[in-house]
Amino acid sequence: MSKIPTTIRLDDHLRKKVLREARKAGLNFSGVVHLLLCAFVQGTVQVGVTQYPKGYLDTLGREADSLRHLHRKGKTKRYTSSKGLFDDILKR
Repeated sequence: MSKIPTTIRLDDHLRKKVLREARKAGLNFSGVVHLLLCAFVQGTVQVGVTQYPKGYLDTLGREADSLRHLHRKGKTKRYTSSKGLFDDILKR
């Protein structure tokens, strides 16, 4: 596979930290960039507020909707504080 030279401008402090961690993993800087770009293309690296995979966030959303539905039917408890939740769990 042919490779294309690419220039990346970044903070020298960050570059040094990346190189230090890359050496621990037996990689060079190009190897780290290659892994990052492959992961990005595969969808395992998310750019945004959260680093959770989209599938995980979708599952959380469905579970939250299900809990709201059960709560409206009166089949779940609602807590006003985490203390109340833990007291209930620990039977205090």
